Amino acid sequence: MATNIIKLEGLRRFIDRQLSKSRKWSPLEYLVLATMGVLVGAILKYPNRAFMTRARPDIKDKTVSGFPLVGNMPQLLVNQKDTLGSLNTGFQHFGNFFSMTVPLFGRLIFVNTPEHFEYILKTNFNNYIKGKIFSDQLKDILGKGIFVSDQDAWRFHRKTAANIFTTKLYRQLVAGTFMDTGLDLCSVLEKNHIAQRSSDLQELFLKLTLDAFGKLTFGLEFNAVTCEGPNEFGDAFDYLTANVDTRVANPFWFITDKIIPGKSRKLNHAIGILDKYAYMAVEKRRNEDAKEKEKRPKDLLDHFINHVADDGTKLTDLELRDVFVNFMIAGRDTTAQTLTWQFYSLMANPRVMNNLVREIDIVLQGSQAYTYETMIQELPYLKAVFHETLRLYPPVPKNVKMVVEDDVLPGGIRVYKGDVIGLSSWCLGRNKGVWGEDAEQFVPERWLIASDGDGTGQVPIKANASPFGKFKAESPYKFTSFNAGPRLCLGQTFATLEGMVTTCLLLQKYKFKLAPEQQPVVVKGSVTLPMENPLLVNITNRVVV
Repeated sequence: MATNIIKLEGLRRFIDRQLSKSRKWSPLEYLVLATMGVLVGAILKYPNRAFMTRARPDIKDKTVSGFPLVGNMPQLLVNQKDTLGSLNTGFQHFGNFFSMTVPLFGRLIFVNTPEHFEYILKTNFNNYIKGKIFSDQLKDILGKGIFVSDQDAWRFHRKTAANIFTTKLYRQLVAGTFMDTGLDLCSVLEKNHIAQRSSDLQELFLKLTLDAFGKLTFGLEFNAVTCEGPNEFGDAFDYLTANVDTRVANPFWFITDKIIPGKSRKLNHAIGILDKYAYMAVEKRRNEDAKEKEKRPKDLLDHFINHVADDGTKLTDLELRDVFVNFMIAGRDTTAQTLTWQFYSLMANPRVMNNLVREIDIVLQGSQAYTYETMIQELPYLKAVFHETLRLYPPVPKNVKMVVEDDVLPGGIRVYKGDVIGLSSWCLGRNKGVWGEDAEQFVPERWLIASDGDGTGQVPIKANASPFGKFKAESPYKFTSFNAGPRLCLGQTFATLEGMVTTCLLLQKYKFKLAPEQQPVVVKGSVTLPMENPLLVNITNRVVV
């Protein structure tokens, strides 16, 4: 008994000593203990999703399992160089929609059917906006331009820009600027061929579209195609669009952009180059006299610089700078990248190349007197090739929308205010449930139907008629490369004509073959869809019999 009493007394003294010690803890120790408690509590509440995101047991089987507090940010960072491939894998695993969570971004819901696209881009258009996340990622580059604006600001940009895209302009472009820039490109290809060196089609197409769009819309003479070496404006643009893509997977980009050595300096330098060209165009136009204005047609910059708001104010130089940058990315990158992927696809599919060359030879009969009507109506196979390229390689491959108010998407998917909806034309173009089992293959024939002649059952014989039937357009919610709904691309016809004229001119003159030194063809991370490596080709002159 005495022994037990001694042991209990010893235990009591030990506890008193510990309590005495605990009463002397420092404020820092209390803070650490409290922080650990909060952290443990937060982990218990957010065991597999990002902090401050809503639990969604209703879509548990459609949600990518994440990590405590950071959700799926680690997966996004790991897959940063192949975001499109990882998105497509997600759809193949989960079906036509799945969900993720990311700190600061919140819950992301990705959808992949025409019904989803139509509902978001048209049916309930006002409930799905670009939103603050998207505009914050791009505001240092695109400012408040059409790509990042919503509602009234977007409507203003679109209504003003629509004035320039007319059939009259298209007729002038086919026989004028598009032909001129195409011939400049041919001269460079010839020069490289004589010097027995390969040509980088991606670089040349980017220069070609920069020349055409810069001159037509802002009055700038870049002369990029005929100038050897790098292009200052184009290189700055490419750096910035690639940098923006890294922000999509990194919610803390506004911190990392500042702490990564040299990154802020590179960003500011590239933005400064864009600003230089934008303000140059604006200053030149403001200083133009009446006689100079009469000598040229009214262009895109004219419509914006002359706009007068209801309160009598005009756009500032900064606002005009945003107009310049936004429309240059639309006019330069998208068509150039489509042409790049198209020529790669043609070289990778000799059957398609042979069919296309055959149609061009039959319809044009060696003439380079192209017309708007010929391009639009008489070259269905070329049009099919261009659209098939866009289906598999859309120049804006992914997009996001923010939910304004709680809603229910087709299929019963509930979304809440602040959720981010992910849309990918790249993935939709590879959806076998939408395009068939050959969805991942380059098959222009899917865009063609047999000619119905004159409606009498007899197909009239025309010596130079295409032997490939008629082009058949698809729903813009199935084929979303030009966007859809109220935000359908204003320059759709412009881009199509530029691509078709350039293709005809090149294939009338040359045969194309990938150069032996060509590196693997893969997508480079960017807002748009450039190739990671140059597209190196060798040409030989065609002899048309």
